[in-house]
Amino acid sequence: MLDFLRNELQFILIVTVWVLSTVFAGPVIYALLPLTVFLFYRRESFGDILFGFILILVLSDMTPDVFSMRKIKTAKYAYIIALSLILLVEQHRFAPLSGVFKVFLPFFAYAFLPLIFGNDPITGIQKTLSYALLYLVVPNYVLLNFRQRGWDFFRDLVRFLVAFLVVMWLMKYLRIVPVFVAGRFRGLFGNPNGLGIFTFLVFTLYTILNHLKKDLFPFRQRMMNYAVIVFFLVLCGSRTSLVATGMFLLFSRFFSLSPFIGFIGFIAFLGIIELVSSNLSAIVISLGLQEYFRVETLDDGSGRYIAWRFAWGKIQDYFMLGGGFGNDEYIMRHNYAYLRTLGHHGGVHNSYLTMWFNVGIVGILIYFRSFFLIFFKASKRVPMAFAAMFAVMFSVLYESWLTGSLNPFTIILVMIMTVVTEPDIVESDEREQAALDAEASVHPDDLRELGPGTGTEGLTLRPS
Repeated sequence: MLDFLRNELQFILIVTVWVLSTVFAGPVIYALLPLTVFLFYRRESFGDILFGFILILVLSDMTPDVFSMRKIKTAKYAYIIALSLILLVEQHRFAPLSGVFKVFLPFFAYAFLPLIFGNDPITGIQKTLSYALLYLVVPNYVLLNFRQRGWDFFRDLVRFLVAFLVVMWLMKYLRIVPVFVAGRFRGLFGNPNGLGIFTFLVFTLYTILNHLKKDLFPFRQRMMNYAVIVFFLVLCGSRTSLVATGMFLLFSRFFSLSPFIGFIGFIAFLGIIELVSSNLSAIVISLGLQEYFRVETLDDGSGRYIAWRFAWGKIQDYFMLGGGFGNDEYIMRHNYAYLRTLGHHGGVHNSYLTMWFNVGIVGILIYFRSFFLIFFKASKRVPMAFAAMFAVMFSVLYESWLTGSLNPFTIILVMIMTVVTEPDIVESDEREQAALDAEASVHPDDLRELGPGTGTEGLTLRPS
């Protein structure tokens, strides 16, 4: 990790300039971000383009008052537009394009229709476009980096993510950013649950990469990376992310044996969850973990059940077609005072209900048709893809991150989709091994000349 940081000193300097510009120069960041993207492009630093994008999305998730980072929340749109322009102009460099966007294209085409019935069509158009561009841009930049650098790109990606987590921990000693909230670590994220979602997705991506490339890292370094990720997963105290990570690990084993065993295990898990949930408080208290799991908030889901009941009532007005992206935020924001009296602060906290608000039941069916196709296709070569799918579906039950147009979570999910579906990545190790086997099967000493009339132009190959 230290070697990675030394090699990325220029990138670190640029990120520092971003932060200082946002804090002290405000609007300058709107021009600085796309200029930086084009600088990375000129230097052929496509990996830094992706790393910078992830970092910008994390900074946009921060509490706006911290470091005066409010401008980042809108400047990130300039970043993805710059990425899209490069992709448009340099299509030949990215060819053949990733198939992820094509699978979700029916959903993006439909998503503009509900804007007709929405309350804020301008915001809705921005969010819809940015959501579509994320699914277009990220897979193709991941593929380009892999085609140029192979598995070294993914090694640097993991090192970047792990180093970022460690840097957040070190920031507690600077006392510039309040990285703890009510005893729970949140780092640079808006809240501890945000860090929990991020670490869960990073854990999933890292495990899949290790599955595809057994020697991605030496054993000791591999375990150290896992230790860092799990440390922050536990430290943030996100119950949902802990369970989602456990689900992924458990079902990875089941689906590696057989898809049938995996599905039977999942059905059994649902039954166990129903039994446990009805006695959850008593179980947690008996284990002595009531403080860590905040047992006093288990029964009301930290206010989520209040939001769900309210959202379900409002969804009836947008049941079939929805009101366009951003509709949920508009409704919840305009009823914030009322929800506070009920004890809820925040949004819907459920991706299914949020998507229902935005694109209706029709949009949900179209989106998850594409979502399931991605992972069903991937499961043929990467059995643990099903485990990732179910774990993500559980995670989004308690948070609305899946519907976020630009957040630090959806980008990691799109990377996971790319890794498990693109043949260039999934089959690369097999192709490399096949090439080595073919090379090993022929030895220069086994070339011998043949006489005239052999039909082989005087040469033949004899396996060693």
